[in-house]
Amino acid sequence: MIKNLKTGLFFFFLSLSLCGYSSWKWTKVHALDNGKRYEATGFSINAKGYVSCGVDTNNNCYNDLWEYDAAFDYWTQKANLPANYRRGAYGFELNNQGYLGGGTTDPTSTLGTILNDFWMYDPILNTWTAKATCPTSVYRAACTSCTGKGYVMCGVNGGWGSSSDVYEYNPTTNAWVYKTTFPGLATSSGGRDGGIATSANNKIYFGMGKDDSFFQNDWWEYNPTTNAWVQKSNFPGTGRTGAFAFTLNGMPCAGMGSDGSYNNDTWWYNTTTNTWNYTTSFSGVARRGVVCFAIGNVGYMGTGKSGGGSKQDFYKLDADVGIEDLKNNSYLTLYPNPVIGNEFTVEYTQPFNTLIIQILSVDGKMIKTQELTNASQTIDRTGLSKGVYFVIIQNKQQVVATKKIILL
Repeated sequence: MIKNLKTGLFFFFLSLSLCGYSSWKWTKVHALDNGKRYEATGFSINAKGYVSCGVDTNNNCYNDLWEYDAAFDYWTQKANLPANYRRGAYGFELNNQGYLGGGTTDPTSTLGTILNDFWMYDPILNTWTAKATCPTSVYRAACTSCTGKGYVMCGVNGGWGSSSDVYEYNPTTNAWVYKTTFPGLATSSGGRDGGIATSANNKIYFGMGKDDSFFQNDWWEYNPTTNAWVQKSNFPGTGRTGAFAFTLNGMPCAGMGSDGSYNNDTWWYNTTTNTWNYTTSFSGVARRGVVCFAIGNVGYMGTGKSGGGSKQDFYKLDADVGIEDLKNNSYLTLYPNPVIGNEFTVEYTQPFNTLIIQILSVDGKMIKTQELTNASQTIDRTGLSKGVYFVIIQNKQQVVATKKIILL
């Protein structure tokens, strides 16, 4: 009995060390003070985060504004948006000012008004100022700021159809300019709603969402300077809508959302190698329609809607440790890939003492773990069904490399 107990405890603590530690970690912070909601809008200014609008469990839309102090972990109510309550609005930061616009006034259906008003929030004066209206009425649009300008992409337009338009806002001239259309997939009309966008290295990254009633997992790079789109490696998870996106350490991060069911995965995209890397599973309840923003190299995400209804909780994703090691996966080789037979080989070319090989499914479930004892090691794929998996190399402190493998 004592021997069995010791063995059980050994494997319990071993599983904690393998599965529970990551340089990427979601940690619960103080919940938004003013109740549950989803499809709210967020942005950050200096070291503060801001959440506005959205719809709650009782189908009430809001036009309030809340400020989150990350240093002291508390929320303060600020001046309400002096305009219609709404959900599915877009928002971003430019020159230490917050901007918010669009959305729909209806909490549940297509009976409301899709808006095109646009507002600037001054955090020092705690005031809102009306700005030039956007040329298109839109909600559930993707948005981000890049190179000193704001961008609004796609969404549901005033006729309740999917838009493919891209507009640019210049805060210096207080003017909107039509830029281009999102090309979309060859099999679709190009319109897209519920997608996500974030910027990194003077480029905009956009993807996911729904077109022609299909959930998509494509990923695109838009260059504002050349006004050109380039399709990149697909997001490795399922096609979905209502996901989150922000940029940490110059790398886009994305996940969550709904593909018909709710997801809890978290990924980061390497803009240099055009590869996706799995980080960790979200520690809260899987959801869609969340609000998110980044403060420095920490991402914040919360509220949203799950199978149990609207949510109020909030979390932070700290990625300050270890991301530099993940930028270069050239030390890790997997072959053959795709795998047809019963085995594949893992090669890791950097010096090491002890490393762990972890194999995860695309939804973040740990499938297999094994100690890496040699620079070249064979893995038995017995028990692993056909599909896409992620091979992660981890030491005692952080993930050091990760790559995708396909089992046939």
